[in-house]
Amino acid sequence: MRIGILCAVSVPWAMSCGDTSLTKTNDELICGPGTHEEAGVCVPNADTAEPVESDTDADSDPDTDTGSDPDTDTGSDPDPDPDPDPDPDTGSDPDPDPDPDPDPDPDLPTAVCSVEPTTIRPISDTATWVGSESTDPDGLSLRYDWRLLDVPSGSTAMMPSGSANRSGFVADLAGEYVGELIVTNTDGVESEPCEATLNAEPVESLWVEMFWEFNPDDMDLHLLAPDGVLETETDCYFSNCSSGLDWGVEGDSSDDPTLDLDDISGTGPENINIESPQPGIYTVIVHDYPSSVFELSNPVTVNIYLDGALAWTDTRSIVGENTYTTFATIDTETSTVTDM
Repeated sequence: MRIGILCAVSVPWAMSCGDTSLTKTNDELICGPGTHEEAGVCVPNADTAEPVESDTDADSDPDTDTGSDPDTDTGSDPDPDPDPDPDPDTGSDPDPDPDPDPDPDPDLPTAVCSVEPTTIRPISDTATWVGSESTDPDGLSLRYDWRLLDVPSGSTAMMPSGSANRSGFVADLAGEYVGELIVTNTDGVESEPCEATLNAEPVESLWVEMFWEFNPDDMDLHLLAPDGVLETETDCYFSNCSSGLDWGVEGDSSDDPTLDLDDISGTGPENINIESPQPGIYTVIVHDYPSSVFELSNPVTVNIYLDGALAWTDTRSIVGENTYTTFATIDTETSTVTDM
């Protein structure tokens, strides 16, 4: 930016200062075109002087500070985080895991229970519910209260009588039995309950069991051999099968049927099993025996186990005395059960 031109001389000479020319002759100042003398110096004329630059450029720097912060918080977030942390750490666990096994109250008696063995064959084997390891913190005497908390549907099994240990328990159906023990000291303070689980599993390859809902009604379970005929030596039922029949290989008891249970006055269960049946198709039939009269519909359940595992179950309503209802056929060669 130019604001004026000053050229000082002391002898006659001629010079050019920028766009302004001047001549000094005999101490007389002569200014060049577009300038004039002012206070002994040559200055540009007003109509030819270049405009003075303003502090504000028309093409201002886009980054010029305008006095306000473009990123100033106006009360709303112009660019919110599209993916905020969905689970910020607040310093506390919002879903702490509960203690799965809290420590027992040290002032209470402690019930300690088990069952021996833990797996038995239904009907023939026995188990013992054991509670003799239970304790009291003050050494007081204990009373032992055992009960069956859960049994398979249709079971009529009961907890044996006794004290700390209950021996001679028999499972009348295949399945799971849960015993519960609570001990109480002589001050009347009870323990927390203790549970033990017993599994009743058939060891035979073929196991058929039946039970019904209402009495008085006598239901009878029948198992026919391949090509068997009802109420003959090829039909296992209450009249001929409690001592066993000779099926399959003559003299080989492993392929013969056995009726373990026959119930007359209750609601079952009844059971027929074969340790190693010969290949073939066996038939399961339920007979509503006419010794007792029950005129209403009576739900009857049949469970079939193959190699110790439940393969088939069904419940059907039977109405009418002296009726025969075919439930299923069993193919022991293919290990399949078919509804009938």
